[in-house]
Amino acid sequence: MLYKLGVADNKYIAPIFPSLTVFGIVAMIVAVPIAIFSGLFHMKRTGAFAADASVQTEANPYIYKTIGKEKEVFLPLWILIARGLAKVLERQETMTSEDRKELEEILNKANALLEGQYVGLPKQLGIRNFRVSEGDR
Repeated sequence: MLYKLGVADNKYIAPIFPSLTVFGIVAMIVAVPIAIFSGLFHMKRTGAFAADASVQTEANPYIYKTIGKEKEVFLPLWILIARGLAKVLERQETMTSEDRKELEEILNKANALLEGQYVGLPKQLGIRNFRVSEGDR
């Protein structure tokens, strides 16, 4: 429909798109990336991102994603407090190498959250933990 109305009878655009196939291929090459980037932009700029994070947390509480004030204030503050505490413990020489390694792992997870990644154990689909009662055996 667009080709017939806008391209086929237009003496300026018709030489660029000699057939509907060429027009369709060019339209797909241009339209798909534009649609993807506009969708991502819309997702980040509206409440859809927060709603998605909320739904994801409800669907699988073991995978957590930070949003809003947690990402902007609380998590960076907690990271700074943990790093400060680590410096105090190193000066007092009370931190063991195991403690240091565990703290680094936790700080890496916190940094991953700040970058927008998920942290937690993925939900195993199709596998359910259930207890077989005595009567079902």
